[in-house]
Amino acid sequence: MAAALDRRDGLAGSPTPWTIARVEDDSHPTDMPETDESASEETGALRQEISNAVVGLYKEHYGKGPTQCRTYVEPELVVVVLGGGYTTSERTLFEGGKWYEVRQARQHWQDSMQARFVETIEKLSGREVQAFMSANHQDPDLAVELFVLDKEQTG
Repeated sequence: MAAALDRRDGLAGSPTPWTIARVEDDSHPTDMPETDESASEETGALRQEISNAVVGLYKEHYGKGPTQCRTYVEPELVVVVLGGGYTTSERTLFEGGKWYEVRQARQHWQDSMQARFVETIEKLSGREVQAFMSANHQDPDLAVELFVLDKEQTG
């Protein structure tokens, strides 16, 4: 069985942004990420700290923060999904058919924020970020900040 995202809920503020639904497929078990991992209190606290910090960076440096945020922490991956962050002017541009221009401006902003985002994740996780990627989506209003972490040292 593979995990699939099921959009039954809203983002933060409601119980969960997405629920994990089980679906049958022909994938090999090693092709799919583990989704049955229970979150420890430590991981839950880290997720909350990361969410608060990234939303804070948006508010401080973009002028408006997202209204919804959820952070996923895996052994070598941090994914921050943000919703409700487009400004009134960006929504006006969407109405005028200027999605590409808004997305391009957002990408330039996210690129200029890379050092701040990476520094924040490294400080909170205690791990080095190997790669950082951003993406935006118009409808639904979502942004994703993705961080690939170095391998955790054992022993």
